[in-house]
Amino acid sequence: MKDEAIVSLLYEGNEIGLLKLSEKYEKLLIHIAGTILGSRRQDIEECVNDTYMKLWKHIRNYDMEKASLKTYLKVIARNTAINKLRDLSRREGMEYKEDFTDIAQCFIDQSQNVENQLFRKEDILLLNEVIKELEKKDRELVLRRYYYLQSSKDIAKAMRMTVTAVDSRLSRLRSRMKLTFDQKWA
Repeated sequence: MKDEAIVSLLYEGNEIGLLKLSEKYEKLLIHIAGTILGSRRQDIEECVNDTYMKLWKHIRNYDMEKASLKTYLKVIARNTAINKLRDLSRREGMEYKEDFTDIAQCFIDQSQNVENQLFRKEDILLLNEVIKELEKKDRELVLRRYYYLQSSKDIAKAMRMTVTAVDSRLSRLRSRMKLTFDQKWA
């Protein structure tokens, strides 16, 4: 079923839309949540179900012209999984290792006032510009690590690199991107 038809069903409040959504995107959402939550099967399933519920409740906010349904779901799943991991870390007393740069850190906080949201939009546009200027392989590394939150081990395997090479290259890229970002923002 096409995304437009699924969205129409969801707009109508028809639960068949959720079923079709699940049939089409569940494997992708499980992969995204699993990348962030690891082997926590129950938490992954809960994250995927929360993703469906968030879309169901907020379908009126979705604009097909701004993003594909697939992209919209990926962002919801990613953010839901990150929040779930943080919650689990707090409850279980685990130390949650945040390996984000200062730049990436400011894009996670959604509870900002209007002025900060305007700055955030400008920052996002500028960061996208900086990322677009990277070479293809570097851009893929950055997106895999900081957008899809893949581990260095998974990135190394997918890109046929060593874990050390991935970590070193990401470290250099973070420094270079931050410098470029600061120069463009000034």
